[in-house]
Amino acid sequence: MRRSLMLTWMFAVAGVVPLAAGCASSAAPAAAAAPAAGERRVPTPAGDLVVREAGRGRTPLVLWHALYADPSMFAPLIERLGPDYRMLVVAAPGHGPSGLPAGPLTSADSGAAVLAILDAYGIDRAAVVGCSWGGIAGIQAAAQAPQRITAVAAFNTPFGPGSDDIGTQAIVWMTGWMGDTEFFGRRVAAGFFSPQTHKDKPQLVDKFVAVFPTRDQDKLQVAARAVLIERDSLLPLLPKVQAPVLVVAGADDARYPAVEAEAAAKQMSRGKFVRVENSAHLTPLEHPELSARVIRELVPPQ
Repeated sequence: MRRSLMLTWMFAVAGVVPLAAGCASSAAPAAAAAPAAGERRVPTPAGDLVVREAGRGRTPLVLWHALYADPSMFAPLIERLGPDYRMLVVAAPGHGPSGLPAGPLTSADSGAAVLAILDAYGIDRAAVVGCSWGGIAGIQAAAQAPQRITAVAAFNTPFGPGSDDIGTQAIVWMTGWMGDTEFFGRRVAAGFFSPQTHKDKPQLVDKFVAVFPTRDQDKLQVAARAVLIERDSLLPLLPKVQAPVLVVAGADDARYPAVEAEAAAKQMSRGKFVRVENSAHLTPLEHPELSARVIRELVPPQ
Protein backbone atom coordinates (compact mmCIF):
# COMPACT_ATOMS: atom_id res chain seq x y z
CA MET A 1 0.00 0.00 0.00
CA ARG A 2 2.85 2.39 0.79
CA ARG A 3 4.30 1.91 -2.69
CA SER A 4 0.87 2.52 -4.24
CA LEU A 5 0.48 5.78 -2.33
CA MET A 6 3.98 6.87 -3.36
CA LEU A 7 3.23 6.14 -7.01
CA THR A 8 -0.09 7.98 -6.81
CA TRP A 9 1.73 11.05 -5.48
CA MET A 10 4.42 10.77 -8.17
CA PHE A 11 1.84 10.56 -10.95
CA ALA A 12 0.29 13.71 -9.55
CA VAL A 13 3.71 15.39 -9.71
CA ALA A 14 4.07 14.16 -13.29
CA GLY A 15 0.78 15.75 -14.25
CA VAL A 16 -1.11 12.48 -14.71
CA VAL A 17 -4.44 12.28 -12.89
CA PRO A 18 -4.92 8.76 -11.44
CA LEU A 19 -8.28 7.05 -11.71
CA ALA A 20 -8.29 5.48 -8.29
CA ALA A 21 -5.55 4.40 -5.91
CA GLY A 22 -4.96 0.69 -5.47
CA CYS A 23 -2.32 -1.85 -4.56
CA ALA A 24 0.37 -2.43 -7.17
CA SER A 25 1.16 -5.95 -8.22
CA SER A 26 4.52 -6.92 -9.73
CA ALA A 27 5.00 -9.21 -12.68
CA ALA A 28 8.19 -10.76 -14.00
CA PRO A 29 9.44 -9.20 -17.24
CA ALA A 30 8.24 -11.16 -20.24
CA ALA A 31 10.85 -12.50 -22.63
CA ALA A 32 10.71 -11.09 -26.15
CA ALA A 33 8.35 -13.27 -28.14
CA ALA A 34 9.21 -14.61 -31.56
CA PRO A 35 7.25 -13.13 -34.47
CA ALA A 36 3.85 -14.77 -34.90
CA ALA A 37 2.47 -16.08 -38.16
CA GLY A 38 2.19 -13.30 -40.69
CA GLU A 39 4.85 -11.20 -38.96
CA ARG A 40 8.44 -10.40 -39.92
CA ARG A 41 11.39 -9.16 -37.90
CA VAL A 42 12.95 -6.29 -39.84
CA PRO A 43 16.43 -4.93 -38.99
CA THR A 44 16.26 -1.13 -38.77
CA PRO A 45 18.31 1.72 -37.26
CA ALA A 46 15.77 1.73 -34.40
CA GLY A 47 16.34 -1.95 -33.64
CA ASP A 48 14.90 -5.18 -35.01
CA LEU A 49 11.21 -4.38 -35.33
CA VAL A 50 8.38 -6.84 -35.77
CA VAL A 51 5.99 -5.92 -38.59
CA ARG A 52 2.65 -7.51 -39.46
CA GLU A 53 1.02 -7.16 -42.85
CA ALA A 54 -2.74 -6.53 -42.90
CA GLY A 55 -5.40 -5.54 -45.39
CA ARG A 56 -6.39 -6.74 -48.84
CA GLY A 57 -5.87 -3.56 -50.87
CA ARG A 58 -2.98 -2.19 -52.86
CA THR A 59 -2.39 1.29 -51.43
CA PRO A 60 0.48 0.97 -48.92
CA LEU A 61 0.34 2.43 -45.41
CA VAL A 62 2.82 2.09 -42.55
CA LEU A 63 1.08 2.12 -39.13
CA TRP A 64 3.18 3.01 -36.03
CA HIS A 65 1.55 3.18 -32.62
CA ALA A 66 2.01 5.44 -29.60
CA LEU A 67 4.45 4.95 -26.75
CA TYR A 68 2.90 2.59 -24.12
CA ALA A 69 0.34 1.31 -26.66
CA ASP A 70 0.82 -1.62 -29.02
CA PRO A 71 -0.23 -2.51 -32.59
CA SER A 72 -3.64 -3.67 -31.35
CA MET A 73 -4.64 -0.02 -30.93
CA PHE A 74 -5.04 0.04 -34.72
CA ALA A 75 -7.36 -2.99 -34.89
CA PRO A 76 -10.58 -0.95 -35.32
CA LEU A 77 -8.87 1.20 -37.94
CA ILE A 78 -7.51 -1.82 -39.83
CA GLU A 79 -11.00 -3.30 -39.93
CA ARG A 80 -12.28 -0.17 -41.67
CA LEU A 81 -9.35 0.29 -44.03
CA GLY A 82 -8.65 -3.36 -44.76
CA PRO A 83 -10.54 -3.74 -48.05
CA ASP A 84 -8.63 -0.95 -49.78
CA TYR A 85 -5.18 -0.69 -48.18
CA ARG A 86 -2.05 -2.77 -47.70
CA MET A 87 -0.93 -2.01 -44.15
CA LEU A 88 2.43 -2.68 -42.52
CA VAL A 89 1.71 -2.56 -38.80
CA VAL A 90 4.83 -1.91 -36.72
CA ALA A 91 5.52 -2.91 -33.13
CA ALA A 92 7.52 0.11 -31.96
CA PRO A 93 11.01 -0.24 -30.46
CA GLY A 94 10.97 -1.68 -26.95
CA HIS A 95 7.35 -2.83 -27.27
CA GLY A 96 6.25 -6.46 -27.47
CA PRO A 97 8.59 -8.62 -29.56
CA SER A 98 10.44 -5.66 -31.09
CA GLY A 99 13.97 -4.91 -29.99
CA LEU A 100 16.07 -1.80 -29.45
CA PRO A 101 19.18 -0.47 -31.19
CA ALA A 102 22.58 -1.22 -29.70
CA GLY A 103 23.21 2.49 -29.17
CA PRO A 104 20.98 5.49 -28.38
CA LEU A 105 17.47 5.54 -29.85
CA THR A 106 16.93 8.84 -31.66
CA SER A 107 13.94 10.45 -33.33
CA ALA A 108 15.78 10.30 -36.65
CA ASP A 109 16.19 6.54 -36.17
CA SER A 110 12.40 6.18 -36.09
CA GLY A 111 12.10 7.84 -39.49
CA ALA A 112 14.93 5.74 -40.89
CA ALA A 113 13.17 2.65 -39.53
CA VAL A 114 10.09 3.44 -41.61
CA LEU A 115 12.25 3.58 -44.73
CA ALA A 116 14.00 0.32 -43.81
CA ILE A 117 10.62 -1.37 -43.44
CA LEU A 118 9.58 -0.17 -46.89
CA ASP A 119 12.83 -1.57 -48.28
CA ALA A 120 12.25 -4.92 -46.59
CA TYR A 121 8.82 -5.24 -48.20
CA GLY A 122 9.96 -3.95 -51.59
CA ILE A 123 7.73 -0.87 -51.43
CA ASP A 124 9.05 2.25 -53.11
CA ARG A 125 6.52 4.81 -51.82
CA ALA A 126 3.95 4.76 -49.03
CA ALA A 127 2.02 6.92 -46.59
CA VAL A 128 2.55 6.78 -42.82
CA VAL A 129 -0.26 6.67 -40.27
CA GLY A 130 1.24 7.33 -36.86
CA CYS A 131 -0.09 7.99 -33.40
CA SER A 132 2.15 10.10 -31.16
CA TRP A 133 5.55 8.37 -31.61
CA GLY A 134 4.27 7.14 -34.96
CA GLY A 135 3.63 10.71 -36.06
CA ILE A 136 7.22 11.56 -35.17
CA ALA A 137 8.43 8.59 -37.22
CA GLY A 138 6.30 9.63 -40.18
CA ILE A 139 7.45 13.25 -40.24
CA GLN A 140 11.07 12.20 -39.82
CA ALA A 141 10.73 9.76 -42.73
CA ALA A 142 9.09 12.43 -44.90
CA ALA A 143 11.95 14.83 -44.17
CA GLN A 144 14.63 12.19 -44.81
CA ALA A 145 13.18 10.80 -48.05
CA PRO A 146 10.63 13.18 -49.59
CA GLN A 147 10.37 11.06 -52.72
CA ARG A 148 9.25 7.98 -50.76
CA ILE A 149 6.62 9.28 -48.31
CA THR A 150 3.40 10.19 -50.10
CA ALA A 151 1.58 11.55 -47.03
CA VAL A 152 1.62 11.50 -43.23
CA ALA A 153 -1.36 11.23 -40.91
CA ALA A 154 0.08 12.43 -37.59
CA PHE A 155 -2.38 11.69 -34.80
CA ASN A 156 -1.75 13.09 -31.30
CA THR A 157 1.84 13.93 -32.14
CA PRO A 158 4.24 16.01 -30.01
CA PHE A 159 6.11 18.42 -32.27
CA GLY A 160 8.39 20.09 -29.74
CA PRO A 161 11.47 18.62 -28.06
CA GLY A 162 11.38 16.21 -25.16
CA SER A 163 11.42 17.49 -21.62
CA ASP A 164 13.61 16.66 -18.63
CA ASP A 165 11.34 18.32 -16.08
CA ILE A 166 10.75 16.47 -12.82
CA GLY A 167 7.34 15.22 -13.91
CA THR A 168 8.64 13.62 -17.10
CA GLN A 169 11.63 12.16 -15.28
CA ALA A 170 9.21 10.63 -12.78
CA ILE A 171 7.17 8.98 -15.54
CA VAL A 172 10.30 7.48 -17.12
CA TRP A 173 11.63 6.30 -13.76
CA MET A 174 8.29 4.69 -12.92
CA THR A 175 8.27 2.97 -16.31
CA GLY A 176 11.43 1.11 -15.32
CA TRP A 177 10.07 0.29 -11.88
CA MET A 178 6.41 -0.46 -12.53
CA GLY A 179 5.99 -0.54 -16.32
CA ASP A 180 4.88 -4.19 -16.22
CA THR A 181 1.97 -3.70 -13.83
CA GLU A 182 -1.73 -3.03 -14.21
CA PHE A 183 -1.35 -0.23 -11.68
CA PHE A 184 1.00 1.66 -13.99
CA GLY A 185 -1.21 0.94 -17.00
CA ARG A 186 -4.21 2.44 -15.23
CA ARG A 187 -2.31 5.64 -14.53
CA VAL A 188 -1.16 5.92 -18.13
CA ALA A 189 -4.69 5.26 -19.34
CA ALA A 190 -5.98 8.08 -17.16
CA GLY A 191 -4.33 10.61 -19.44
CA PHE A 192 -4.42 8.69 -22.72
CA PHE A 193 -8.21 8.39 -22.93
CA SER A 194 -10.77 11.17 -22.74
CA PRO A 195 -13.23 11.34 -19.83
CA GLN A 196 -15.99 10.44 -22.29
CA THR A 197 -14.18 7.28 -23.37
CA HIS A 198 -13.59 6.27 -19.76
CA LYS A 199 -17.32 6.65 -19.20
CA ASP A 200 -18.78 5.21 -22.41
CA LYS A 201 -16.14 2.73 -23.61
CA PRO A 202 -14.44 1.28 -20.51
CA GLN A 203 -13.65 -1.88 -22.48
CA LEU A 204 -11.14 0.08 -24.58
CA VAL A 205 -9.39 1.24 -21.44
CA ASP A 206 -9.39 -2.25 -19.93
CA LYS A 207 -7.89 -3.76 -23.09
CA PHE A 208 -5.16 -1.11 -23.15
CA VAL A 209 -4.30 -1.75 -19.50
CA ALA A 210 -4.34 -5.54 -19.86
CA VAL A 211 -1.18 -5.51 -22.00
CA PHE A 212 1.02 -3.93 -19.33
CA PRO A 213 1.69 -7.06 -17.21
CA THR A 214 3.20 -8.69 -20.32
CA ARG A 215 5.70 -5.88 -20.84
CA ASP A 216 9.47 -5.88 -20.39
CA GLN A 217 9.76 -2.79 -18.22
CA ASP A 218 13.47 -2.31 -18.95
CA LYS A 219 12.90 -2.16 -22.71
CA LEU A 220 9.87 0.04 -22.19
CA GLN A 221 11.88 2.47 -20.08
CA VAL A 222 14.48 2.90 -22.85
CA ALA A 223 11.69 3.70 -25.29
CA ALA A 224 10.04 6.09 -22.83
CA ARG A 225 13.28 7.95 -22.20
CA ALA A 226 13.91 8.31 -25.95
CA VAL A 227 10.40 9.59 -26.69
CA LEU A 228 9.64 11.68 -23.62
CA ILE A 229 13.04 13.13 -22.64
CA GLU A 230 15.54 12.76 -25.49
CA ARG A 231 13.12 13.47 -28.33
CA ASP A 232 14.34 15.97 -30.93
CA SER A 233 12.04 18.80 -31.94
CA LEU A 234 10.22 18.33 -35.23
CA LEU A 235 9.69 22.07 -35.62
CA PRO A 236 12.87 22.77 -37.67
CA LEU A 237 11.87 20.01 -40.11
CA LEU A 238 8.31 21.12 -40.78
CA PRO A 239 8.99 23.79 -43.43
CA LYS A 240 11.00 21.20 -45.37
CA VAL A 241 8.26 18.55 -45.47
CA GLN A 242 6.83 18.38 -48.98
CA ALA A 243 4.23 15.66 -48.48
CA PRO A 244 0.69 16.46 -47.37
CA VAL A 245 0.48 16.09 -43.59
CA LEU A 246 -2.76 15.69 -41.68
CA VAL A 247 -2.30 16.72 -38.04
CA VAL A 248 -5.03 15.32 -35.77
CA ALA A 249 -5.23 16.38 -32.12
CA GLY A 250 -7.51 15.33 -29.30
CA ALA A 251 -9.30 18.17 -27.53
CA ASP A 252 -8.71 16.39 -24.20
CA ASP A 253 -4.99 15.71 -24.67
CA ALA A 254 -3.59 17.61 -21.70
CA ARG A 255 0.08 16.80 -22.30
CA TYR A 256 0.14 17.80 -25.98
CA PRO A 257 -2.52 20.50 -26.43
CA ALA A 258 -4.42 20.84 -29.70
CA VAL A 259 -3.36 24.48 -30.03
CA GLU A 260 0.28 23.40 -30.34
CA ALA A 261 -0.58 20.80 -32.97
CA GLU A 262 -2.55 23.38 -34.96
CA ALA A 263 0.41 25.78 -34.90
CA ALA A 264 2.68 22.99 -36.17
CA ALA A 265 0.31 22.18 -39.04
CA LYS A 266 0.49 25.79 -40.19
CA GLN A 267 4.26 25.55 -40.55
CA MET A 268 3.96 22.94 -43.31
CA SER A 269 3.14 23.95 -46.87
CA ARG A 270 0.62 21.13 -47.18
CA GLY A 271 -0.38 20.79 -43.55
CA LYS A 272 -3.99 20.37 -42.47
CA PHE A 273 -5.32 20.35 -38.92
CA VAL A 274 -8.26 18.48 -37.38
CA ARG A 275 -9.34 18.80 -33.75
CA VAL A 276 -11.34 15.88 -32.36
CA GLU A 277 -13.68 16.37 -29.43
CA ASN A 278 -13.97 13.72 -26.70
CA SER A 279 -10.53 12.38 -27.58
CA ALA A 280 -7.20 12.53 -25.76
CA HIS A 281 -3.98 10.82 -26.88
CA LEU A 282 -5.25 7.77 -28.81
CA THR A 283 -7.68 9.20 -31.36
CA PRO A 284 -7.43 6.28 -33.85
CA LEU A 285 -8.61 3.95 -31.09
CA GLU A 286 -11.17 6.27 -29.52
CA HIS A 287 -12.66 7.39 -32.86
CA PRO A 288 -11.78 4.82 -35.57
CA GLU A 289 -14.64 5.79 -37.90
CA LEU A 290 -13.57 9.43 -38.04
CA SER A 291 -9.91 8.40 -38.27
CA ALA A 292 -10.57 6.07 -41.20
CA ARG A 293 -12.51 8.79 -43.00
CA VAL A 294 -9.78 11.43 -42.74
CA ILE A 295 -7.11 8.89 -43.77
CA ARG A 296 -9.14 8.00 -46.87
CA GLU A 297 -9.40 11.68 -47.72
CA LEU A 298 -5.65 12.12 -47.27
CA VAL A 299 -4.65 8.91 -49.10
CA PRO A 300 -7.40 7.86 -51.51
CA PRO A 301 -7.14 4.13 -52.28
CA GLN A 302 -5.82 3.18 -55.69
